[in-house]
Amino acid sequence: RRFEDEVLFGGAAGGGKSDALIAEALRQIDKPWYKGLILRKTFPQLMELIDKANRLYPQIAPRAKYNDSKHVWTFPSGAKIVFGSLGTPKDKYKYQGIAYDFIGFDELTHFTKGQYLYLISRVRGANPYPKQIKSSTNPGGVGHAWVKRRFIDPAPPDTVFDTGRGTRLFLPSRIADNRFLTKGDPDYVRRLENLPENQRRALLEGGWNVFEGQYF
Repeated sequence: RRFEDEVLFGGAAGGGKSDALIAEALRQIDKPWYKGLILRKTFPQLMELIDKANRLYPQIAPRAKYNDSKHVWTFPSGAKIVFGSLGTPKDKYKYQGIAYDFIGFDELTHFTKGQYLYLISRVRGANPYPKQIKSSTNPGGVGHAWVKRRFIDPAPPDTVFDTGRGTRLFLPSRIADNRFLTKGDPDYVRRLENLPENQRRALLEGGWNVFEGQYF
């Protein structure tokens, strides 16, 4: 468990990043009226996360209820985890006036810096619950440059750095971290090895410098 204000878990594909994010949102579901938000760029992408949560959450909290129309899990304590999307720049205003204790961005490099900064302003509240922003991502995408500047460039991996306005941490993701994938699909690494060089280095090795100077 990490207690930094902002944490990025990123790098190679297949490291179990999305699963880790939806599990991380569960840490405070015993607290009355805790509220978490998990975001993907588009709704079709969000459905994959919802499917994973629908498999995991009933195992952790059998009495929890899911509202399919609102995409909200409600737990016995009253805690809620909301699943949402930000398909357009204006969609960030859907969350105006709402307070969250936790926000998780899946595939952070798919979001713009403006969307990220606005949404993290929604992490607030008078309750004493820890407030955190946690994200997962692969290198590449429209937000590659700003994510790299914010999380990768300031300090080596696994090193907490203080910005003067909060703490941040980058945790590298590796395919070897996900034993379920490497055991269930041993050919996945071979398929990544057949990608063009830049994509291979980004998705197999988690390389952040392969897109240096490019715009997405």
